Amino acid sequence: MPIHELRCSGCGHEFEELVRTQGQKVACPECGGATLERKLSTFAAVVSPSGGAACAARETCSAGTCCAGGACRLDD
Repeated sequence: MPIHELRCSGCGHEFEELVRTQGQKVACPECGGATLERKLSTFAAVVSPSGGAACAARETCSAGTCCAGGACRLDD
C-alpha cells in the first residue's frame, strides 16, 4: 500500500494519500477536486554502521562508527 504525494491542479494544495487499491478514487481534501498530479517522491533509508556502510548524511570514522556532523569523537 504505497503513500502517494499529490498536488491538486485546481487549488495547488499538496498532500499525501494512502492508496489501497489501484483504482481507488482520490480527491483533494481542500477543494474536493479530482484533477491531481503525482509528485516525484523520495525515500529515506537507515543503514546500520555495523553493516559496513556509511551512515546517511554523515561521515564514517576510522573506528567504523557514525559520527555526528562528520567529526569523529574517537579520532581526537
